[in-house]
Amino acid sequence: MLPTNLTALDFEDIKSSIKSYLRTRSEFSDYEFEGSALSYMIDILAYNTYYVAFNANMSMNEAFLASATVRDNVVNIVKALNYTPKSVTAAYCYLHLQVQTQVGEDGTYPNNITLITGPTAQGGNFIWNRLDPMTTEVNQTTGIGEFRCVKLMEGSIVNFSYSVNTFARQRYVIPNDSVDTSTLKVSVRDNKTSTISNVFNKVENVTGVQSIDRIYFLSETEDMRYEIFFGDGVIGSKLGDGQVIDLEYLVTSGEKANGVKSFSFIGNFIDSNGNEYDVNETDYQIAEYARFGDKEETIEEIKYSAPRWYSAQYRAVTTQDYETIVKKIYPNTKTVVAFGGDSLYPAIYGKVFIAIKTKTGSKLNSATKLQIANDLKPYAIASIQPVVVDADSIFINSKIFITYDPACSSRSVSAIGANAQNAITQWASQTGINNFNGQFSLAKLQKAVSNSDRCIADISTQISLVKYVKPDPAQTNTYCVSTGSPIYDSAPGGSNTGDAAACKKEPVIRSSRFRTLDRPDTDQYFEDDGYGNLIVYYSSGNRKIVTNDKGGTVDYKTGQICFGPVSIIGAGNNILPVNDGVVDTSVTATSSIGQIQIAVQIIPSNNSVIITPTPSTVFDMIVPVISINPIGTTLPSSIPLNSLTPSDFEITPPTIVIPDIANNGDIAGISCF
Repeated sequence: MLPTNLTALDFEDIKSSIKSYLRTRSEFSDYEFEGSALSYMIDILAYNTYYVAFNANMSMNEAFLASATVRDNVVNIVKALNYTPKSVTAAYCYLHLQVQTQVGEDGTYPNNITLITGPTAQGGNFIWNRLDPMTTEVNQTTGIGEFRCVKLMEGSIVNFSYSVNTFARQRYVIPNDSVDTSTLKVSVRDNKTSTISNVFNKVENVTGVQSIDRIYFLSETEDMRYEIFFGDGVIGSKLGDGQVIDLEYLVTSGEKANGVKSFSFIGNFIDSNGNEYDVNETDYQIAEYARFGDKEETIEEIKYSAPRWYSAQYRAVTTQDYETIVKKIYPNTKTVVAFGGDSLYPAIYGKVFIAIKTKTGSKLNSATKLQIANDLKPYAIASIQPVVVDADSIFINSKIFITYDPACSSRSVSAIGANAQNAITQWASQTGINNFNGQFSLAKLQKAVSNSDRCIADISTQISLVKYVKPDPAQTNTYCVSTGSPIYDSAPGGSNTGDAAACKKEPVIRSSRFRTLDRPDTDQYFEDDGYGNLIVYYSSGNRKIVTNDKGGTVDYKTGQICFGPVSIIGAGNNILPVNDGVVDTSVTATSSIGQIQIAVQIIPSNNSVIITPTPSTVFDMIVPVISINPIGTTLPSSIPLNSLTPSDFEITPPTIVIPDIANNGDIAGISCF
């Protein structure tokens, strides 16, 4: 009789299976195995079987991406998907530089000045390099050359060469670890004495590559090092015997250099007249501190990204393709969503919109948006035009009322509040409340708070929404915002009862103060009348003086609010001056006026579950106000009507955000990202 239990992997199970088999033989039917010499032989057989089974199981697991655990095996599997894991990424910062040039022999300043490549700054015990020369024109009146947003990367620039020997099997492996492969430059010379080199470009897709194209391929090899491959004369140019391959790359400390905020300039310049300049002629400002340094892609990240990158097949067909490609071409992406223009109202055909939430939390400037859109065009099919847009926000304003049991412990009220705040922060980070395609669940929020402290007896929460109207100064427009969910009706069905008191509806939509071109000296507000209209008014003592009873429209079912047509000249403390009836819009270009925005506070119809109105909208949770009272205190069940305070939100309030890297802000409102 043969053994029947062939699936046992545990040593004891295997040993028991061998004994059971031997007992089927007449020679060992009554044999006492324990303590006998045969027991040692059975142990050896069981150990051998156990090791063989374990190794076979591990070998089989390592052959599949989902079950592989060794990095080299995972990397070899994803090579079949044409995926190269991301290397260590160097941290980088931005500086603004000004150089005072010298007058030349002809009595004029040089035409331009160039920042030389190489070490440019020191900071945080790291060296920061400019990888490419940067040239700017010199002001012929002042002689100053100004460099804006000079990108510097942390690390050491390394040069390494290989001599090609076609008679031997060669591997061109980058000998250093911690290499940022995005900085790799590959060039080839005809021989060792030649000073002329041809630049080779990295490719990932052989479509369109010809036999004479100077290209190379890059892949990860053993021990997290990277290997370079060249063409074979059919796909890409083939290297010849005696040629010299020159490699230049950055060896970096990765994430260790993040957060450096203090730098000293050590770079050099040369002008068009050949004069050199150093730190003594240079003034500099820190525009963006160091960030975005990162470690190499982990095994889990490789397993997640490789199949999705492969499914895109180097072309963007589905929205998921766009999302996957954007994350690869723009490392500052924290989360991204793509959606077709046909999903908008009104529909916009022929365009796909991409909204990006950055790791810094700051919005992309126009140049960066255009660059990302241009980088996406080679992947887009047919005549589809990619458009990068800003992420929109709905702010959730919550007031949390807690009752606690004073007898449960000696814990202070402040400790209960701190525990509740920490629980809300963890809840926000775990549920992705500040990411695309999120939704707000009141029950989950209250559960997180309830579980934060054993002394909490009961919880009640008031929820309102805050949206911002951001008008174009001194232009007559209608501005629309949407909550994505129904708005509260303060007196449902009252108009059908004939009761005048029941017909009265309290406002559930209110704005912060603003000024219009026709009333430049008066702070005005708007609120809804409960019947689908916005009323514009100003306050005179305790009275509301209505200036426009048809100032806009409200759709309570869809949450759509449209204000206008109106010409806004300011909001809050940002008021544009008006001279002889003409608005001076040039003031907005100075630092004295920021973004003009009108806060609109709204009571939702159902605060249990709130969804975003568009794919590009994210929820931002305003840091909640927590009120803590002993048991016996009556908690409010809902937000009181006529208690809206949009003036509290004239300046965007602090929100619960868990960014990858905190944002330090930028200089003079000009972001380098």
